[in-house]
Amino acid sequence: MGEATRRDALRLRIVSALVLGPLVLAAVALGWPWFDLLVAGCAAVMAWEWSTVCCGRRGRRGAILIVVVTVAPLMVEPLGAWSLLVPVAGLLPALYRVRVEHSRPLWMAAGSLYIGLPAIAMAWVRLEAGWETVLWLFIVVWTTDIAAYAFGRQIGGPRLWPRVSPKKTWAGLIGGVVSAGVAGTLVALALGASALGAVLAFGLVLGIVSQGGDLFESAFKRRFRVKDSGDLIPGHGGLLDRADGLIAATPVVALAVLLMQGGLTTW
Repeated sequence: MGEATRRDALRLRIVSALVLGPLVLAAVALGWPWFDLLVAGCAAVMAWEWSTVCCGRRGRRGAILIVVVTVAPLMVEPLGAWSLLVPVAGLLPALYRVRVEHSRPLWMAAGSLYIGLPAIAMAWVRLEAGWETVLWLFIVVWTTDIAAYAFGRQIGGPRLWPRVSPKKTWAGLIGGVVSAGVAGTLVALALGASALGAVLAFGLVLGIVSQGGDLFESAFKRRFRVKDSGDLIPGHGGLLDRADGLIAATPVVALAVLLMQGGLTTW
């Protein structure tokens, strides 16, 4: 990729972030039902991309997957933990066809959990832990992604996992994780959190988890020989391409909220 092409791609990324970022943050602040509708809409798009990558088309199982993951986060407010049954139920239609079509129905079943569970976790964290925790999560994951890209591009060096993601480097991983810890601590301080040491450690962990989600999505695309999950976001590819870190990190934050019986300001 030439320098001019890289600059154009970076410019598209910045413009997309400037347009979409405020909309996401506004939904975070507003809460129910706007945030849950945003999560449901994003889950539907990701399910559409997932089924296209797996099968090259949506089809009947793709339509079922889209419906399941769209409904799942909308059930958190009325059903609470029972909403977890929705993505689990989404496994059944796909598993029914395993003997006939072998691995592809298994991938479609995996999509129900891979997209549905984080969508439920995101809606639940907003409901139980407030906008502060969701904002902190977004900033930690976004910082990881941006810093990993910047450090990897500027420093270069040994590749992290060339067979899966040829462009990712150890410098990018370390820079992204450290930046996530620092950014998470500063945001937590601004929002009134007191246990800053624990927040720093958790931010570092989420940085690692977020990068792991990125690598998994790269492996998923490589398995089906596609470069991007879609072309919805200019300069970024598909929504799955941009949300892979959040998909991995959100259930971890939900578990922390459950164990600590509260969100960021109570840690």
